Amino acid sequence: MENSNQASLTSYNPPPITNHQSQITKQMKKVGISGQNGFVGYQLYQTLKLYKEEFFLIDFERRFFEDEVALDAFVSKCDVIVHLAALNRHNEPEVIYEVNTVLVKKLVASLERTKSQAHVMISSSTQEDRDNLYGKSKKEGRLLLSDWASRAGGSFTGMVIPNVFGPFGHPFYNSVVATFCHQVSHNETPKIDVDGHLKLIYVGELVEGGKGQAGSLVDSRWKMGERKSRLRLRLRLRLGLRKLRVEQ
Repeated sequence: MENSNQASLTSYNPPPITNHQSQITKQMKKVGISGQNGFVGYQLYQTLKLYKEEFFLIDFERRFFEDEVALDAFVSKCDVIVHLAALNRHNEPEVIYEVNTVLVKKLVASLERTKSQAHVMISSSTQEDRDNLYGKSKKEGRLLLSDWASRAGGSFTGMVIPNVFGPFGHPFYNSVVATFCHQVSHNETPKIDVDGHLKLIYVGELVEGGKGQAGSLVDSRWKMGERKSRLRLRLRLRLGLRKLRVEQ
């Protein structure tokens, strides 16, 4: 005899995907960010998450660079790849150069294996023009990816960025402003390694620029401070001075 108190089980059929929903999914750009947990990468990742109808994020893990299969799977899913993974500081400059160039070469190899035509963006540095191995590694990485795009028919943006400052910057690692603030707040005397004017950009404005580039398929070499736009850091208005100069 059937128990009338027993709840009946019925199967659930989800509503079909409408043409409108399908079109939105197809229009979304699938974006992967190497170094997504870093200073700039984390903030870019969190910002793109706010635009759910524009971007679908493909998660990246550091181990992918040691696993060709995993790296290829990541690359093949992406319409846009923002390469931010890099080594910024090390006691031996040769290690910085080796790590940064090897990471780019691994990414290029994966792009070639998967026959990707993604829009690839890389963060370089205004230190490209300086005589140091960090700047050399960033410039070579940018040129390697630019060459790949020319051969493969992909799109490429090289972001040549000055010193970045803002929330979650780490003293003595990725932000000279964070280092300066840390030392002053701990009653330490800041040390001047190179006495001169310092070009800066706020991380929030950099991320806005990165978001705009991620939504574009136009090849470019984007050098902050070279062109007038709302994304240029305007320290004269915000901080009362155009450039930061640390005086003894």
